[in-house]
Amino acid sequence: MLSFAAVHTLAGCLLAADAEADALGWGTPATLLLIHDRPLPSDGSVPVREMRSVEFPLQRGDLLTDPAGLPALLHRLAAGLHHPNAANRAAFDAIIGLIRAAEPDMRLLAWAACYDDILTSGGQRRPARRIDAVDTDGRLYQLTHLRGEDRALLHVHDTPDTSIGATYPGVSALLAATTRHTVRVRGGAE
Repeated sequence: MLSFAAVHTLAGCLLAADAEADALGWGTPATLLLIHDRPLPSDGSVPVREMRSVEFPLQRGDLLTDPAGLPALLHRLAAGLHHPNAANRAAFDAIIGLIRAAEPDMRLLAWAACYDDILTSGGQRRPARRIDAVDTDGRLYQLTHLRGEDRALLHVHDTPDTSIGATYPGVSALLAATTRHTVRVRGGAE
């Protein structure tokens, strides 16, 4: 179970990802974020961990192969991790293997999807950036940054309703598949 400090730090990580996306500008392809932490050297009295994220920019073509777009792609990525010969599985093996080689005590915390969206409010359509994340406790983080606004709005749902967002089921499936997959990589067995 993630501590309050870890949940708070994860929320800060998502706000930092939004700031980085803001610097890149609007209209960039969707990006997936694998959020993990690792232990840092300490005096031993209190364990200290550092949270980091690895970005996986998606190609526009990946999203155009299915009319359901990003939600369908998330499910395809998760399903691909269950097949030994899937291209996505090989890529995840390589990425997680590299992270583990540099950080053998890496702990997977969450997956997030960062994407542009259109919100309709009061009959008006406004561009918005969204970051939807699911942590290993099943908590849903929803960040919305309306174009032209200085600040993003972040909601953390401890017990989310499964109909709360289009990407929530796909990000959850990717997290579940990756959690099982990282255990196999850590253990060295398939």
